[in-house]
Amino acid sequence: MSLVALDETRFTLAHQRDCARAYELVLAGQAHSRGELSRLLGLRSTSTSRVVADLVASRLVIETTGETAGRGRPAAILLAHARRIGASVIHVSSQSLSGALVDLSGHLIAEHRMPIEADASNAVIAEAMTKLAQTLLDAMPAGMSHAGTAVSLSGLIDLRRGQWLLASRWPRMRGLDIAAILAPVAGPVEICRNLDAELRARAGREPDQFSGGTLLLHWGWGIGLAYAQDGKPFAPAGSFGELGHWRLAALGDRSCGCGNTGCLETGAALWALLPLLRRYWPQLDEDEKRLARQLASLDLVALPEIDIACRSLARALANACRLLFPSRIAISGPFAANPQLWAHFNTLFRAEGTMDGFAVPDLVSVDASQLYEIHGAAAPLLSRAAEKLLLSPA
Repeated sequence: MSLVALDETRFTLAHQRDCARAYELVLAGQAHSRGELSRLLGLRSTSTSRVVADLVASRLVIETTGETAGRGRPAAILLAHARRIGASVIHVSSQSLSGALVDLSGHLIAEHRMPIEADASNAVIAEAMTKLAQTLLDAMPAGMSHAGTAVSLSGLIDLRRGQWLLASRWPRMRGLDIAAILAPVAGPVEICRNLDAELRARAGREPDQFSGGTLLLHWGWGIGLAYAQDGKPFAPAGSFGELGHWRLAALGDRSCGCGNTGCLETGAALWALLPLLRRYWPQLDEDEKRLARQLASLDLVALPEIDIACRSLARALANACRLLFPSRIAISGPFAANPQLWAHFNTLFRAEGTMDGFAVPDLVSVDASQLYEIHGAAAPLLSRAAEKLLLSPA
């Protein structure tokens, strides 16, 4: 699997475009020799030789000598050099910040995790990010170029200014300037919303499942959504998708970490519900992946607070559908792992109905995947770094 998606509009010369197309074919495993490139791209052998020479010179492609079955020179095999470029990804993982170094094929070369206390300040989180970034740089194999650091974040983010405004896991953190922290250590820095990154990767992996309008909703520690049209995430420069902070009269004056009251998260997010759930099941974990396994067999629907959570989220999601009109909604998070709760929520959502002439969107449960998030966050950096090498061959 390749994380590279080249923008052909950046290649103004015919030879540059030929190099880009040839590289994509080799990277995808669709061409393994000069002859296959010539046939697939309609190039003369001399043009193909020049293309391959430039790709080999930039070390994006390796040409090896294979075995021959008879007389003559052994056939040369073209292989993409997946570890030519790497990108660092820093992301939120439960009550921790995690880092991953990923190559062009999506392989994780190194991973590291740093627990962060719930009362951590800006300075503590900034120090943890800096250490993670340096650790990932130190893990790069010899000969690998660093494309930069992608920071995939939950909570409220100002993408235009590169600031992490707030996160429910660390309520003392406010207005953290991510680019200023990381650019001197492991720049360039790319900041994204975690659900946008996950949706980008899911759409790239399963394009048929993400045709038309698709919503990805995460119902976990916080509540947020991402939207894509024909697999292209809608990710504006400002904030977007803060469904968890829609205010509902039914939730009264419950305090939210965002500074308001009556936000959807105060009645439906894990941070609000976990203390209640632990009265019945004290052993419940805070990590969403482990918690999903624990919640799967529990009688959650019998709790009035869970019913309120389901009804509040179903109403908010139905209203979001009147804004974005998706054809499909994918929901991830530990609550969706409980079959009885999922069936109850599905029934409530369908009871909300839709507008005349529009069908109720398909509702599906998907496993939350940090690998999707990592891939989706790293892809833009890796693509731009590959484009730079293709535009300026050695």
